[in-house]
Amino acid sequence: MMYSRLIKIVIATAFLAGGVAAQCDDGEGTDLLCYSEPGGVPQDVTVADIQYVASYLRAYGAQTKAGRQFTMTAADAPGCSEWTLYAHGTVLVLGKHLDSTVNSSVLFSDIANTIDGGVGATPAQQAAALIGCSTAGGSLGVVYNASNAQYNTADYLAKSYTPSGILVKIVSSSPQLAASVL
Repeated sequence: MMYSRLIKIVIATAFLAGGVAAQCDDGEGTDLLCYSEPGGVPQDVTVADIQYVASYLRAYGAQTKAGRQFTMTAADAPGCSEWTLYAHGTVLVLGKHLDSTVNSSVLFSDIANTIDGGVGATPAQQAAALIGCSTAGGSLGVVYNASNAQYNTADYLAKSYTPSGILVKIVSSSPQLAASVL
């Protein structure tokens, strides 16, 4: 049920994100960037929608024993491509491939933790996550758990995957606001 809903949302948001694939912007790095900072355009998203998206992605990733992974390969995501991860209410979550020379693959649970700081996150962990940007939205490189066994399986290593190289962006589901940061 959740998978079919995800497919419907991806198709629906492909329309929203259509034509907004970003050219590689050397100014976008993996450090937390809130769109409330000077020169930014606050996205007017709700914290409740940010939390919902993080919880959904965490649950979606947990539907398999090993945990689902989000993968952006050099061949499939060239030129710093941006892909829709999920959308709910005011929030559109994008994954941006920062290094088109590597095959990046991360667990959905690590994406969720990057968004909300993790299950039972402390205020400090939340402040360091995208939810710390509050209603402004922002971007942050996926904070991954390098000791997770999934990043060291024979299959993962044989495909030359790396958990680095993906930026998560929280933007408005409104095409006009989202376009200001894409």
